[in-house]
Amino acid sequence: MSNIQSPTAPHGEYQEILQRSVAVIESSRVRAVMAVQSQANVMRWELGRILYEKKLESRHGSSVIKRLSAELSERYPNMGLSERNLRDMKRYYMRTYQADIKWRQAVAILPWWSINYLLSTFADDNDAIYYYATESVKKSWNRELLINAIKLQMHKTVTLPPASNNFMETLPADLAELA
Repeated sequence: MSNIQSPTAPHGEYQEILQRSVAVIESSRVRAVMAVQSQANVMRWELGRILYEKKLESRHGSSVIKRLSAELSERYPNMGLSERNLRDMKRYYMRTYQADIKWRQAVAILPWWSINYLLSTFADDNDAIYYYATESVKKSWNRELLINAIKLQMHKTVTLPPASNNFMETLPADLAELA
């Protein structure tokens, strides 16, 4: 951060302008990343739907996925279109296409790794997936935090009333909420 002061605004006022500007930029950057991630997940969902609708279960289906992966990977080399990922996309579609809209929306904005981890960890517990998806977004959990939360089985803990504290008075609002 530069110590250059504006000739027309007092130092304190300038600092406020700078902080607010940085907050707007950072917020926009986060929303842009989430929008790209969400669209990538829509693409994965649609590819999963194509594979599901074609009922590629037999030996023939395996060769189709292998060939599709090879051709798509050649055309789009950095998009993660391996056979395994294509199978994961199909699983993602199968798990979500009839799910509650709130559940689908919560899961759809997660990173692809998180989606796969939740789907494989909770084979038939949509409530747990919804809990971890919403908490991941709300609290900006990275991979390690998500793994640790699952190890602690946080979805099974009873929510206690908030403890008496002065976090809201002493910390910035976003940190106070997390504390």
